[in-house]
Amino acid sequence: MKNISFLLLSVFFFSLTSLGQDSNDSSTKDNKSRNHNKVTRIFTFAAMSDIHDENNFDIVLNSPQLGFDFSYNRQEKGKMFSRGLSLGWQPIATTNESIVFDSLPGTLKATNQMFHAHYTLRLAFFRNSGFQPYLEGIVGAKGAALTSSFNSDSNSQEDINDLPYFSATWNYGYAAGIRLRATDFIYVDIRYARVQSGDLKRITNMSIDNTGDINYDTDLWKAPLGYLRAGLTFSF
Repeated sequence: MKNISFLLLSVFFFSLTSLGQDSNDSSTKDNKSRNHNKVTRIFTFAAMSDIHDENNFDIVLNSPQLGFDFSYNRQEKGKMFSRGLSLGWQPIATTNESIVFDSLPGTLKATNQMFHAHYTLRLAFFRNSGFQPYLEGIVGAKGAALTSSFNSDSNSQEDINDLPYFSATWNYGYAAGIRLRATDFIYVDIRYARVQSGDLKRITNMSIDNTGDINYDTDLWKAPLGYLRAGLTFSF
């Protein structure tokens, strides 16, 4: 997917179309069913992209570096706030080289990637309606890692996986989003988060030499201020 704006417009149009197809009777039954549930568990599967420069959103919309975000939220009836967890991963750059390792030909792959693990505290509005805006507080960690794998062309040789570099820093911030009902239990979720982070080292000048060694440099880096996600939530 090369254009995240097309994704956002598509899921928004899909949600509006589905809302128009729901009858009033089914919506009433669905509301009554949710009102009887003491606990609602919300699972979200979404595409995401870090925002490196909020003053230049065109880069994100035209050439996004997409990753994935999974979140879980436990919403209890009668309580104002609900607790949750957000896990995200986004590859930054990948290099592949065909090499001979221990006299065995194969492919050495190295991936530079970002990830986050956040605890969230959510305040949701209009919980029983088809339009549910929400606010979240965020605390957790963000990190950078370099992973490598050697995939041998020989079936007798097992693949070799390694983690040459790992670095992490703390996060805190907030997010705002909306959930739009598509079916009785499926919603479209669009969310933007802004986080403050400590300094983080990132991988630069990644390469693989003729002997199969991975060479890279690191430099101090301020982690991106925010990230945008769009996907589907499943409520039970």
